[in-house]
Amino acid sequence: MQTKNDALIAYNVLYKKIVSGGFCTLCGACEAACPTGAISVEDEKNRRLHDCSEDLDLCPICYEVCPHSEALQLRTQKFVSDAPVKNEALGYYRKIVLAQATDPELRKLSRGGGVVTSLLTYGVEKKFFDSAIVSKAEPENPAKPKASVATVPDDILSAVGSKFFPSPVAKAYGRAVYGYGKTKIAFVGVPCHVLALRKMEAWRHKIADNLAIIIGLFCFGTFSMEPLLKYLEDNYHVKPSEIKHIRLSSKFIVQTEKDVIRIPISEIEDIIMPSCRTCTDFTSELADISIGSAYPLEEWSTVIIRTKAGADFFYNAVENGVINTWVIEQEPEVYQRVARASIQKRTAAIKEAKKMEEKFGYLPILMLRETDALDHVKVEDIMTTNVKTVSGSVTISQLLDLMAKQHHIGYPVINDNGTPIGFITLEEACQVGQEKRDSTPVSQILRRKPVAVHPGDTALVAFRKMSAFETGRVLVVDPAEPDKILGMITKSDLMHTLIEQD
Repeated sequence: MQTKNDALIAYNVLYKKIVSGGFCTLCGACEAACPTGAISVEDEKNRRLHDCSEDLDLCPICYEVCPHSEALQLRTQKFVSDAPVKNEALGYYRKIVLAQATDPELRKLSRGGGVVTSLLTYGVEKKFFDSAIVSKAEPENPAKPKASVATVPDDILSAVGSKFFPSPVAKAYGRAVYGYGKTKIAFVGVPCHVLALRKMEAWRHKIADNLAIIIGLFCFGTFSMEPLLKYLEDNYHVKPSEIKHIRLSSKFIVQTEKDVIRIPISEIEDIIMPSCRTCTDFTSELADISIGSAYPLEEWSTVIIRTKAGADFFYNAVENGVINTWVIEQEPEVYQRVARASIQKRTAAIKEAKKMEEKFGYLPILMLRETDALDHVKVEDIMTTNVKTVSGSVTISQLLDLMAKQHHIGYPVINDNGTPIGFITLEEACQVGQEKRDSTPVSQILRRKPVAVHPGDTALVAFRKMSAFETGRVLVVDPAEPDKILGMITKSDLMHTLIEQD
């Protein structure tokens, strides 16, 4: 009797590459998308209920919609790539603002700006959507999130608060479609959840038509729940039922009825899920609207508006008095912290991915790799020609203010003659202490010897130089006049090129 090739059965590939490798974040996208009901994500386990090959000869869905597979990665970027701004740290967007719910009780309840809760409540009340996929705490274990289909404002209010453990929200999205018959669904999730929903859209899965809007949350990573709860109980004598609130800042903060425990992230970083350690996305770059902290401001959130659908909905809420906004350019420290956190997560993830790749094989997180597609594109066709530069005499304080206003994270530095002498980035600038920023000129800390290419070079040459010199950008100079800047290319430009060709 002839047996089917295991490589043609998507679940076998999903299990081998993702589940058994420890990369599954239990979002439930595979279960929601499976046409035969062969997969179950329950009790922190991904299970195969029956052999789907008995029903279908070839079905790639579960593997391709998994946020940790290499499939459809570039295609998902097209949902946001028409936005006018292409930022190396924050992705594509139309506008970044500071925002807060006008209702002070919501802000108090959320311990932040209350923007997500306010938008969802408003959207349900005004019938922009008929339900929202959220995560709320289980009554018997307040630390454990439970994915929920919220259909009325009270359901949304019960889900207020940050969650730091896996939650099968994509599975709940499928339940909203099949079990509740919902057709205009608002989806809230962290970057991998957002990617899963965008993959369903890119795959043109039938349940993706029911998606109204995606709200993405900023995310440093998700913790493996059982190991972390056990760690808290063994080392801090805190039982799961005693946890009232968890939040993440410079430390992992656990609040109980009697105490507040502050744990250094380094102490528990090994409990972060493996796939989170290789995730380069901090701000949910594929969402319609991304929302996160506006630290050090209290009762405010940072809101990144990425798509037209996101902009239309958000500003409708603003116009109707549900949300207050403020100009982020007036609060440069907020922008600096968000951009820097995003850069740090991306940098750490790429390093970790390269290590894991040696152990497990190919990891999809490194989307920008050497490819023949880059060898067919000339530098002059994709470079930015209106290059912003800064003088070496500019102080770090002045530079950081400029970065917050112009939303750039790196600049070529020129001397008094206009000759390029190096690069300066946000990450390097932030390493200078607050007390020294007014007196330290850029020339003291810049990255010397700017890396350059020529207009006639290929994009692949630019990529190889970026990799060799471990930089995210290269100058484009005139071959006849090497000190004359014609343009600049960043890794974001190279990614955009691949997206347009996909």
